[in-house]
Amino acid sequence: MSTLSELAATNTDLLWAAVVSAAVSAGISYWFKRREIRHSAEVDYEYEQRKKLRDLIGRYHGRLLNSSNNMNYRMLNLYKNFKNNWLNIEKKYSSEGNYYFNSSVYRFMIVCSLVDQVESETLLLDVRIAKKDDFTFLNYVAAFHWVMTDTALFNGMCYDNSQQIDHFFSDNLRRYCDACLQDNDFVRSEDFDGLLKTDSPISGVLHYFDGLTRDEPRFRWDRLVAFHLLIMAFINTFGYKRQHSDQRNFVDVANQIRNPEVLKNLVAWLPKLDLGNDREAKKIAFAAQLIKNS
Repeated sequence: MSTLSELAATNTDLLWAAVVSAAVSAGISYWFKRREIRHSAEVDYEYEQRKKLRDLIGRYHGRLLNSSNNMNYRMLNLYKNFKNNWLNIEKKYSSEGNYYFNSSVYRFMIVCSLVDQVESETLLLDVRIAKKDDFTFLNYVAAFHWVMTDTALFNGMCYDNSQQIDHFFSDNLRRYCDACLQDNDFVRSEDFDGLLKTDSPISGVLHYFDGLTRDEPRFRWDRLVAFHLLIMAFINTFGYKRQHSDQRNFVDVANQIRNPEVLKNLVAWLPKLDLGNDREAKKIAFAAQLIKNS
């Protein structure tokens, strides 16, 4: 009887051990399977998001580079010719003979509109998993918008932040950009001429450029030069070698800024714009240091 009891107890222990072992084995298997599925889902998600982001940047890279290069050349030309007052048209926007003014606004608006489109489309993507080059591209895009809209560029200066005078309100700039689009593409130059009128939906941009010159007490010139410096760094990072600007070029352009506070504020904001460690953006900081020490 004792032997039977011991045998029964042994069988029970073995049964429970088997049950526990099976349960543990099943639990571990389930845990690993679940982890594998989750990892696979994360990999698929990251791949899909990166692919969408790469496709997005691929659609805009060439156009933004080309329009930035055109704006770069116009700014270099403006530095040589601002004394001719070609931008001073006294609100006669629809008059003939305003090629320089019209083309300057046109080049500026193409850059801003592309920036606005990129920013709008990236809102739908998870950019946290972007690769380094993609991050840098998006950082420059954000910096372009910042430099034309943020009054932090005028910190330490006597400027009324509540009025759109020498900067653009962020939402207003986006509306100006939307007004230049037709079927999600920038309007053709002949159609753009229709926006050059007193009651234009881009009137804020027309007012900004009208009469723009280095020889004025306003700060709009300095803001546009700061915009140009970022454009040069962007072109150096993503453009062709033939389009590159060297350190001397950065110094020459930075010297166009009339108020040293603007250049100081721009350099201080580069790390906040995630461009502090970008090799080409560092040329802006180095130019500012050279000017300060000269």
